Amino acid sequence: MIRRLLREFIISCFHLASILMRQRPHLKGREHLMKIPTPVIFSPTHDSYYEIPSLSRVYYSLHPKPDFLVLAKDDFLSGRYLASNFGRKSFVLKCLFTFLDKTALPFAVFKIMRLTTIHRPFIDTYAKKKEQVRNEIGNQMNRARESISNGLSTLVFPEGTTWGFGGLKKIRSAVFQLVDNTFQSAHQKVHVIPINVKVDRLVKGGKDIFINIGSPVFFRCPKEEFNERLARILRQLHTITFSQIAACYIRRLAESNESTRENLVIARERFIASIERITAEIGEMVRRKKLPDLDAGLLDREYLLKKANSFIKYCRKKGYLRLSPAEVKGEAFIVDIESILSSYSDREYRTRNPLGFHANELLSLGEANIRRIFDAHLGV
Repeated sequence: MIRRLLREFIISCFHLASILMRQRPHLKGREHLMKIPTPVIFSPTHDSYYEIPSLSRVYYSLHPKPDFLVLAKDDFLSGRYLASNFGRKSFVLKCLFTFLDKTALPFAVFKIMRLTTIHRPFIDTYAKKKEQVRNEIGNQMNRARESISNGLSTLVFPEGTTWGFGGLKKIRSAVFQLVDNTFQSAHQKVHVIPINVKVDRLVKGGKDIFINIGSPVFFRCPKEEFNERLARILRQLHTITFSQIAACYIRRLAESNESTRENLVIARERFIASIERITAEIGEMVRRKKLPDLDAGLLDREYLLKKANSFIKYCRKKGYLRLSPAEVKGEAFIVDIESILSSYSDREYRTRNPLGFHANELLSLGEANIRRIFDAHLGV
């Protein structure tokens, strides 16, 4: 009872944090959280730690509210989690988070939340200690499986990392192992609740967070087939945001003018008009089920204009767009082709080139068809 009360308090703190961070969660599929079979495996996509506080809305919509554990990477219980993940860009924040780490408060919070860690075998570690790492992971998965057999539900991030180039990352085997091993050892069906989380990140100010929840599913098949099926379900729950559409448009502009030596200039009104037409076409494809979900607000012109202006402010701050001194009717911007098309490793790409990352999110839904929509509107 004490653990349950403390967990409720911690989740309420996450909820408060989402409000203070000006997050606007949009929960779709709430009906799938009513009368859930237990135990279950909650399986959300994971691009960053930013959206984690908004997942508290999922917990508050659950009925019944199950007891659960969280399967996470091993640095959560390292004793330096806050400083190493959130204190890199500011000396003041690093000092503050280091102090909090030393109080062991984060460690206590994670323990109350029944957080259990799993070693993530980076290539260099795995090459040196292959057998040791494999045994360690096997033991950790067995402990998680035993917890599920005893009635505990589990939260697992199936991609296993926040690194990537945009779009759904490779599905790791953790969910498969928990479902398959529990069925084999305890003859118990464990359903999976797939959740796709997308943040409309490339706008100034508060962020809309779209949490799309699928129905609980149970299936057994070979590992590769299982992972591909889970990936397909998660892709179908994707939400197309303004950031994805606008980033893809700017990216295609840059690619189509990469070989030119002259500055690429785009007028604000032309940009907005093109985005309106592209969004309408995408909305029609969503209606015909050729694409997954779309932020429905984008079909309202006033909402879309507000997003467009916030996106331009973001791009000017990041240097993707610069105010043009050229005499163009209305406001115009020079597109920084080099920064938009810059390439980094999968570990750095999302933070170093967020515009490219969000463009790739949309292109991952079917690059050929998506490009065809945008290429018809590339005139500047």
